[in-house]
Amino acid sequence: MSDDYGHQVRRLESRTGGMEHELYSLRSKLGEVEDLDYELRNIRGDIRSVEDDLGTVRNDLTELDEDVRGDIRGTERALKRLTGRVQALEAHLLAAGGTPLADLDTIDPEWKKLARAAGHGWNVRSGLLPGHQREAHRLKIREYEAAVEERDEHRDKVVEASGVLASQPRTSREFKQAAMDFGRSRPLAEIHDQRAKKLAGPAQTAQAALAQDDFLLQAKASLIEQGDKAERELNRLLRGRLADAVRDRALLPMWFVTVLGPVPPAHKTQEWMDLATQVLAYRVTYEITDQAVALGPAPDTYVPRRTEWHRELTKDLRRW
Repeated sequence: MSDDYGHQVRRLESRTGGMEHELYSLRSKLGEVEDLDYELRNIRGDIRSVEDDLGTVRNDLTELDEDVRGDIRGTERALKRLTGRVQALEAHLLAAGGTPLADLDTIDPEWKKLARAAGHGWNVRSGLLPGHQREAHRLKIREYEAAVEERDEHRDKVVEASGVLASQPRTSREFKQAAMDFGRSRPLAEIHDQRAKKLAGPAQTAQAALAQDDFLLQAKASLIEQGDKAERELNRLLRGRLADAVRDRALLPMWFVTVLGPVPPAHKTQEWMDLATQVLAYRVTYEITDQAVALGPAPDTYVPRRTEWHRELTKDLRRW
């Protein structure tokens, strides 16, 4: 009996020794984990420190960017003032040397007539639907037509499947396929029918709007064409007057020089001539006589063509 206890004691001692070994191993690993946790905390601290440094750098860069932009704006203003003084000196020198003065302000009565015709054509055209609105109406019509087409397609499949179901045995392959087609197409036909009904009203309204616009376009096509023709002729005459002044190296008016410079640029000359012609057309159309400001003051109240034209020319002149 004592031998059995002794054997059991030795087994327990052996197991205890093994458990102590495992416990020691676990403690060693725990120490490693604690070391890793310590290292991880250090790494997180380093990351926070780097993020703080990056935030400081970003703030410094933002301040530097604002300073640089401010310096650029200041330099641009100074350059514009210097350019204006140089152009004024050039004008005095040219005038003293007998350089001819370009006459861009004397308005021929024919020009006024053409400007009125062009303005009338523009007003007539503005009463029509703009292109984006016509396209929106067409889209509504196409959506309705697509819904109707889908509905009719599925209705045809339902009718075809019904014929097969009525004529074929229930156990046949044709009957089973027809049953599947029927079950699939019937709800789809109902869905597209509801969608078509929902889109029908907007589509009818869009169709009526397009028909009305087409009628007005046809009725007023002659006036619009006359306006376009008058605008092209006015631009041709004004462009010719300006081209003659440039060819003769005439001294251009101060209102012209302040926005477009004394001579055409070496690059983008065509764009310069087109914009200059539009400025002349604006002055002729609205009888601008200001000798310092090319376009005169902006309209006090919104006048569709004039306000939009003034805004567009002002934006385009900034590039020069």
